[in-house]
Amino acid sequence: MNTFTRLIGTAAVALVLGSGAAKAADLSFMSFTYAEEANKAIVQGVLDNFQKAEKLTVEPLGFAWGDMQKNIFLRARSKTLPDIAQLSERWLPTFASLDNLVDLNTVYGKDKLEVAFAPDALAMGNINGKQLALPLLSGSIGMVANKEVLAKAGINDAPKTVDDFKKALVAVRDKVPNSVPYSMATKNNGSILIDFMVWNWVHGGRIIDDAGKVVVDSRQSRDALGFMVGLMKDRLAAPEIDRPDSRRLLAQGASAFYLDAPQTRTFLRDFSGKGQAFDANVLPMPTPVLKAGDKSVSVQWGHLLVQFAANGKAKADDPADKFLTYIISDKVQTDLPLKMSALPVTKSARAAVADDAYLKNWSAATGDARRNEVGIWSNAADLTNIIGEEVQGALLGQKSADDAIKSMQARLTTSMEKAKKSE
Repeated sequence: MNTFTRLIGTAAVALVLGSGAAKAADLSFMSFTYAEEANKAIVQGVLDNFQKAEKLTVEPLGFAWGDMQKNIFLRARSKTLPDIAQLSERWLPTFASLDNLVDLNTVYGKDKLEVAFAPDALAMGNINGKQLALPLLSGSIGMVANKEVLAKAGINDAPKTVDDFKKALVAVRDKVPNSVPYSMATKNNGSILIDFMVWNWVHGGRIIDDAGKVVVDSRQSRDALGFMVGLMKDRLAAPEIDRPDSRRLLAQGASAFYLDAPQTRTFLRDFSGKGQAFDANVLPMPTPVLKAGDKSVSVQWGHLLVQFAANGKAKADDPADKFLTYIISDKVQTDLPLKMSALPVTKSARAAVADDAYLKNWSAATGDARRNEVGIWSNAADLTNIIGEEVQGALLGQKSADDAIKSMQARLTTSMEKAKKSE
């Protein structure tokens, strides 16, 4: 019996392990991973095993990552919310005000959750003391390289500084035909945000400080955006690149570097057509630093599970909560995250998979994993669009980096002021 199952209480355990007759669609599960071709079978396997173990059926609702937030809000208006939904960790504040969102401390108990989960993972689902989500898998967003492409360009070691990084990109551009040396996100505002935020941190800047003040109008942020614009001008990055494009380019040997979460390995196996044989080319590396001695940065990352119920009330023996209990059991947590190339979220599961070489290498490359400084605010969607639009405008040469930063500062400040008034 796994740690979490022991801790939620014997009554709930008896029901979780019971063999009552199944009903059609006992609960619904809305998931972006289920909509991903590379991962659909993995999720379906979990759902099938849950049905066998608990005699309960799950209706899977697959939506693309970029459509999830919109569809959840539409379902909230039409009162057709799913029982359980998968979220990116940065989206949670956007949904925190929904009346039907369950505080899972009231279902399982705050103390029991803290005993069962790794603190960093549990913290992703906590807002103002309420446990509005349970973690599904965790990790960070950092730099990934293709060792085979680096070798073709004559690069023996992963670049450590920004200057070394640019030299490596030039080598790839000149020695690997038809390549995009750094497949930086240049479309999809949600993807652009991550690249800009990381390079802004590398250059010593911030977008929004911990108190909610917009501070992007700085020399450091200008330098960061100027660096990104320079990559585009020098053909070291390319327009119209989103994260899925980056994965395909790297998997097909047409790119050397990009930013992603550890689950990239799963996508690269699929997109390369080589399966696990492609793992030899995947190199998790510290994000290059501005100068030697600086600490490398990455973005905290993870997938969360939220529960929706009438008036936000639920019990551990409800079908949806049995599903949550199953998903974070050792049986699933020592299997699903690894198939997704990510870290488990419970203490017991992390101990059980501590020898996984890829995840150990990823952890070693993580450096200073910082919380997404945009995603934590209730108006995160608007902030993300503003940043994406301004960065893209500069990357495409529609405005200067200086003008983009000034406009970003003004627009973000207006958005934050509106959000505070509506609270």
